[in-house]
Amino acid sequence: MSSSWLTWSIVGAYLVFIFVKGVAKAKKVQGLDDFLVAGRDVGWFFLLCTMGATVIGGGASIGAIAKTYEWGVLMLLVSSGWYLHFVFSGLLVAPVFRRARLYTVAGYFGWRFGEGPRRVVLVLSLLFSVFIVAAQMAAFGSVLSAVLPEFAANETALVVCILVGGALVVIYSTAGGLLAVIQTDVYQFVILLIGLLVTVAFCVPSLVGSWERISDEIPASFFVLDGAKGWGFAITTFLAFFLGETFAPGYATRYCVGRNVRETRIGIVGAGALLAAVFPAILFFIALYGRLHFPGVDPQQVLPRVITALNSPVVAGMLVGALLMAVMSSADSALNSATAIFVKDLFEHELGWRRNEARMLRRARICSAALGGVAILVAVAWQDVIALLLFTYQLWAPAVIVPVCVGIFSKRADPGLTRDVLVTMLVAIVVTLLYRWSPFSVSFDPTVFGVAVSLAMYGAFMVRAPHRGAGAAPAPRDGGRE
Repeated sequence: MSSSWLTWSIVGAYLVFIFVKGVAKAKKVQGLDDFLVAGRDVGWFFLLCTMGATVIGGGASIGAIAKTYEWGVLMLLVSSGWYLHFVFSGLLVAPVFRRARLYTVAGYFGWRFGEGPRRVVLVLSLLFSVFIVAAQMAAFGSVLSAVLPEFAANETALVVCILVGGALVVIYSTAGGLLAVIQTDVYQFVILLIGLLVTVAFCVPSLVGSWERISDEIPASFFVLDGAKGWGFAITTFLAFFLGETFAPGYATRYCVGRNVRETRIGIVGAGALLAAVFPAILFFIALYGRLHFPGVDPQQVLPRVITALNSPVVAGMLVGALLMAVMSSADSALNSATAIFVKDLFEHELGWRRNEARMLRRARICSAALGGVAILVAVAWQDVIALLLFTYQLWAPAVIVPVCVGIFSKRADPGLTRDVLVTMLVAIVVTLLYRWSPFSVSFDPTVFGVAVSLAMYGAFMVRAPHRGAGAAPAPRDGGRE
């Protein structure tokens, strides 16, 4: 058997293994909380792994290495925003979500600010979650074309890959809910991280013996912190990475699932700290090895080229399988959070479909399958889904980040706060949209601009009426148990 066939046999076996492990969790789903928030009984290690697997999708692996190949050290600086927001959220935000026994970001806004802000976030959450599922399923085809270039020009083959990959995710997510998602995430994260570290270990000796070639062939800008693009670009791009997915629905759901506040904090902060310490080195060494040994290659091909060049067929197969499933991990997380949004925020809260537990669990599964099916169709039919996803990010961060921080750091709770937060959110969304379509958005990221507008707007309310409202913030629903 050729090494190529051996590699792809390993990939296939790995995908089947992950699918079977996910579906097997269906037996443990006894109620709606098991399905939506894994029974709120997830230990810190499992929480760390599921957070890590969710963030390391196609963008933070193939995409990030491709950008490091182009930008050099600058990408290490700006991409650290992906991981550092876990530290911030784990220390300050996740404990509040866990104590209050929430399910969604919209639920937090309703609990903390009232109905107006909650409904705005409900709409944004639905857009965010459904389209991130579609984007990740579309990315499955893109990743496969990167690791299997002979398929890249075959549109039919890529469509089949999206359908197959999407179907795997929809089936095990619908069967086992978040219990299945977390179970599969643990395998994906551990295998991917170990495999990438092994790849780096093979890269380093070659690089150490090639310093003269590196100094001659790699431009100096590769090793400069601002990448010769200027500090304005570096800082705003870092902030865009940091802010873009902060409090994203898929992450916010995980703030609610820890066994207690302590394990929630350890798992989420630990994921951010581990990735910030390890992943920039992985990106740097693999990208530098690619620049040295595969000059001029399509940047999207760097990671698969390095993996297959340096590893045995078995290790390469495990890595490619884990890479594909890491993309699927981002999709299943978004699918689970979208289901929670529909069930908790739309069906129960807005439409008043109060549960009977068994009936709501059945509805949750139907909703998960339907949302997954729609996302697969969007991924197949809409080639520019990534652009829509980025558009959703640019609406999400300006509307959500400042109000969440106000809710965490302020004890204020009164009708005036609801009005101030609602006006801040709506103004930030409208101004960000206007700015996004202006010529200035090319030089200053719309996400960062929108968050700045939101901060300025809320600050203006505080200057105008600094002492208004003496109410206290809502008490935790479980009494603050640690």
